[in-house]
Amino acid sequence: MALLPARSAGSGAYAEVFWEVWVLRAVKRSWGLRLARLGTRLILAGLLVGALSPLAKAQSGFVITGSEGVPVLSYRLDFRGIRGRLDRYRLKIPPQDVAVAEVQISADRNFDAVIDPQNVRLEVEGKPVELAEVYWDEEFRSLEVVARQPIAAGQEIRLVLSNVRNPSAAGIYRVEARVRGTEPNPLFRKVGNWLITIDDPERLTF
Repeated sequence: MALLPARSAGSGAYAEVFWEVWVLRAVKRSWGLRLARLGTRLILAGLLVGALSPLAKAQSGFVITGSEGVPVLSYRLDFRGIRGRLDRYRLKIPPQDVAVAEVQISADRNFDAVIDPQNVRLEVEGKPVELAEVYWDEEFRSLEVVARQPIAAGQEIRLVLSNVRNPSAAGIYRVEARVRGTEPNPLFRKVGNWLITIDDPERLTF
């Protein structure tokens, strides 16, 4: 705010009125500047959010939404998860309280990775398990892996997918894991989700 002008004792009522008007105008200017600055900040914030929203959509091939009570599972990509390149996925499934006869994974159609069913294996405590059947449904993005003998309860399972062609777009993809037990008329039980990150090679430093 500008400095107030000195009040003159001999100027009378006119000077008094002039001084009060000057003060009111100064206060208005001060508030006007504050409001203008606040408005500018709000506009810039709106522009920033509007600019980031399309960017986030463009970089994510998969839209992530929260799932209460659904655990996030651990995984590893041996060759850094670069879009469009070959990779090996190591997907961990925590120990279950029932024997496991089949493992199934499924993803949204945006997950356009190519999985080779001839290069799929299950490991229990680091040792391979003999498989009865592996079925990859490319249309529904679903992989079913059936063990020849049920996997005993309480053991960590690892699903290893070799020769996978990573998705064509960088982003974070949610892949759901389910298991089928050995009880009569078993249903698939949801185990959790892997949140698989696929990168652009331009963003990586070697």
